[in-house]
Amino acid sequence: MGNTKSIKLNVGASPIWHKEGWVILDHKAKENTESVIRGDAKNIHLPDQSVSVLFCSHMLEHVPHYRIQQVLLEFSRVLEVGGTLRLLTPDLEKVAKAYVNKDDAFFKVAKEEDESIRQDLGYGGMMMNFLISPGQDTVMLTRDLKEFVGGYAHHYSYDLEMMSLLLKKCGFDPIIRSDFCGSHIEELKEPYHIKGLDPKWEPLNQDFYKKHKLVHEYKDGKYTINFQTTGFDRDPHTSLIVEARKVKHVSKDQVEDLNASTAKNYNRYGFSLLNDSSIREKLQAWGVNVSYRPDLKK
Repeated sequence: MGNTKSIKLNVGASPIWHKEGWVILDHKAKENTESVIRGDAKNIHLPDQSVSVLFCSHMLEHVPHYRIQQVLLEFSRVLEVGGTLRLLTPDLEKVAKAYVNKDDAFFKVAKEEDESIRQDLGYGGMMMNFLISPGQDTVMLTRDLKEFVGGYAHHYSYDLEMMSLLLKKCGFDPIIRSDFCGSHIEELKEPYHIKGLDPKWEPLNQDFYKKHKLVHEYKDGKYTINFQTTGFDRDPHTSLIVEARKVKHVSKDQVEDLNASTAKNYNRYGFSLLNDSSIREKLQAWGVNVSYRPDLKK
């Protein structure tokens, strides 16, 4: 991949997504190609300020909140000054209001957008599924590292204020709540859809797949999918959609690490387990990188 001109990057797009002129970053990709980077959002293998537009849809909720600042700083690093960042993630405020108001109409549409939302624990169960949900992205073990607890997909949720505070620290301004497909960039107005079908948004659920004779299932540790996707914004009913402009280049050492803050929050306590030598030594023996230790910083 050459560095002669800036690129357009879709982070967490999934290997089945394709758009001419775009590059995707995804940890599920099998190999690097001209249009695919296999990797991690907190360590993007691209030069500083090499990206003109960065799009990220429904990936940040899969990132543990301990790492969100690292990821957003990495987005800022690869974006050129003046570049555009467009983010979609479940909207904590919308979901919380719907829970408090026992808004059955809201959750009915939400279940059409995401049929994996649990339905056996009432409104509370549906709300919590936006914050924390089962999946294959992150593994939880017991403290002694001897028992598998489960796999996680969603770890956290954000409202506009939370996301704005994070993005401003990382060199972005203004930070605007955007309408669905309401980007100032014409190309980003195309909704997420199945490649080959009309470019209009429809919830991608099992009814939709059956209607169009498509296969999308996870079985025995792997996905079977017989289609490609393209386009951008999705899930308008439940999404927080933010568009921001990078106004200055911010390095990681210029921003206070939220995980190391003793005055503002206790996130750093999540790393105090690494002070237990038995845990640290087991992790290192498994090849786990334990070099990031914000709890030890002054």
